[in-house]
Amino acid sequence: MLFAVATATATASASPMIVMYGTAETNRKIIRPGAADALPLDGRLFVQEPNWSHLFGGEADRPFRLARVTEDELEAARTAPTMARLLRTGIDQANCYYAPAWFGCRSRLVFVDEIDYRFAEPAPNLNTPAWRGRTSRSQPKPVFPNYVPTPRPGQLGYELGQAMAILAATPYPGGGSYADRVHFYIAPGVVSSIGVGRGRFQNLGRDRRPHFRSYEGLRGALQHAGGAWLEMYHFNRASRTRGPFNTYEWSVYPWRFALYVTGPGAAAPAPAALARLHFMMSHGAPKAKGGAPAICRRGARQACQFSLAESPKNQPILANGVGQYRMEGDETEWRSQVRRRFFR
Repeated sequence: MLFAVATATATASASPMIVMYGTAETNRKIIRPGAADALPLDGRLFVQEPNWSHLFGGEADRPFRLARVTEDELEAARTAPTMARLLRTGIDQANCYYAPAWFGCRSRLVFVDEIDYRFAEPAPNLNTPAWRGRTSRSQPKPVFPNYVPTPRPGQLGYELGQAMAILAATPYPGGGSYADRVHFYIAPGVVSSIGVGRGRFQNLGRDRRPHFRSYEGLRGALQHAGGAWLEMYHFNRASRTRGPFNTYEWSVYPWRFALYVTGPGAAAPAPAALARLHFMMSHGAPKAKGGAPAICRRGARQACQFSLAESPKNQPILANGVGQYRMEGDETEWRSQVRRRFFR
């Protein structure tokens, strides 16, 4: 799904990382291999799309390829030990499938594609008497139960957190732990849910009821991971199209996701939490909402997104590198923004 640049001896979280998840043609337009202004293969660029011809084709791509584990594969694994073995295999294997054949991955990094609602804890039933709100202003404000989401064995979020703890305790031969070499793509719905939710567990609505899913088991997994890539776009399932988060969502969601990774009720993101986060962008122009930068109100596309990504709160995340997913039509502008910030 993504593209990044790195060497065969890539570290667990080479910073900054540039990740691209697109077609071979789109990736080539951005990287421009062989051109005078090609993006340099200096340890920051990787590819993940299951297509053998992303950069140069065949053997030459191996050091730049990311292994991939899908959410379906994690769900099928079910238990923490099995999940840990699955992720470790993705790191250790010298050969992984890139259609139409086994061409190989040698980055020794594995990306989970992707973390979605299945990794949340079951929400309480708000249609029961205990969770009903008042029907008129003359009634006193209701007192709701003190709901504390609790990850339990058998839940995917819990098992993944335990799997990452196993990998964090397993030294990697090249240094660090196996957990350092695991990265997660975070689905837009999860980013939005955590970004909107209120309260200690970021799952409450304005009425103080848990309208949004909790991800307490997942939090531990992300705290051990080498990186978490926030997909900063909405996906319309009916039309199969994507559109960037609006300018307000860009201003709020990343910071609140960093609070979530830091811990329940955190007042400010921990540096370690910010260091793990990355932005995944897609094509299109964010809709202006609230105090949008002037460049966004002029209809800019990638320049607007990068302007939002380098706001005072978001800049520590942007500094870690950035990824793109399906950047068709915006290749030149995205490349210009990336080159100016990371390849000067």
